[in-house]
Amino acid sequence: MSRARSTPPTPDADRTETVRSVIRQLRVIIRALQGHSRSVQRSCGISAAQLWALWEVRGCPGLNVSDLSQRLSVHPSTTSNLLDKLEHAGLVERLRRKRDQRIVRLFVTPAGEALLDRAPAAPQGELNRALHALDPVELEALDASLHVLVGRMASAEPTAGLQPFDGGA
Repeated sequence: MSRARSTPPTPDADRTETVRSVIRQLRVIIRALQGHSRSVQRSCGISAAQLWALWEVRGCPGLNVSDLSQRLSVHPSTTSNLLDKLEHAGLVERLRRKRDQRIVRLFVTPAGEALLDRAPAAPQGELNRALHALDPVELEALDASLHVLVGRMASAEPTAGLQPFDGGA
C-alpha cells in the first residue's frame, strides 16, 4: 500500500480559499437580511427599511427628517420617500411647529404603535447589534477592510450606502 504524498497548499491556493470563505460569509449576512426582510414584508405589510424608520421614530418622538436620515444612513430624499409611504399607511405623522413651518417633527401614530407591538425587530437592528458587539479594534479593522474592498470593486455604486436595503432577492 503506497501512501500518496500530499503537497502543502500554495500561497495562491490559500488565498483562493480565503476569498471563497469571505464570499460565503458575505452571502450568509446578505441572505439573513433578505430572509428577514421578506418575513417583515409578509408579517407587517411594510418593507424592512420602513420598519426600521418606524422603530427609530418611536425611539425618539419628534425626530426631524434630517436626524432620521442620519440614523438610517440614507439620503434625506430617500427618507422622505419612506416617510411618504409610512404616512400614507397611517403609521407616522409629520407635525410642523406653529412658529417655524419649515421644521417637521415625526411621530408614530396609534396604528404605527400597534404595528410595532407585533413586529419583529428590523434586520438592520441585528446587524447593528452584532457590529456593536465587536471589539473596537475588530470593528475598526472590518471598517477599513470593507472600505478597501468597496474601493476595489469597479461596479460598486458610490451612493449605494445611502439607499436602504430592502432584501430583494
